[in-house]
Amino acid sequence: MKNEDIRKLSREELLQMQHLYEAVVRRHAKLIRYVCAGRSGGNEELCKELIQEVSIGLWLHLDSYRPGRLEGTWVYWRARKVINDFFHQRIPSPERLSSEIVDTLAEETYEGREQLEEIMVRLTPNERRLMEMQLEEMDVDEMAAKLQCSTNAVYKRLRRVMAKARIINEKLNKR
Repeated sequence: MKNEDIRKLSREELLQMQHLYEAVVRRHAKLIRYVCAGRSGGNEELCKELIQEVSIGLWLHLDSYRPGRLEGTWVYWRARKVINDFFHQRIPSPERLSSEIVDTLAEETYEGREQLEEIMVRLTPNERRLMEMQLEEMDVDEMAAKLQCSTNAVYKRLRRVMAKARIINEKLNKR
């Protein structure tokens, strides 16, 4: 939700939104911590930073939650998107970097980007397109519109692509 949208809300609407947000975060605190801990690699400071980012992301995208859908699933995917965006923003694309900056990037950052590229190469063009939309934090409705299919179809395709990407990632890590 944008600042100008928030300013348009009445005091009651804002309070309602705040109560919903607090309840969602309270109900799913363990899930949020689990997702953040998994991506922080045991670094408690980074985990706390990711939890903060996810909390902010949940507030900013609270309007994307559709009542009637599984709340935990929405929190999980929103957390993953926020965390992916967090790491993506820290790693500028190679095309925009000078050679000196590229040389100073941490080795693990390079390996992570390289591994993502290897995963993307192993996906079909349609799977790659879906994965790119996911990494761009496009919501399911937008994906469905671009792909000209139902949101249920997008969810099914995403589940398959993410499972395939995990398998590829595991194989790459065994090398």
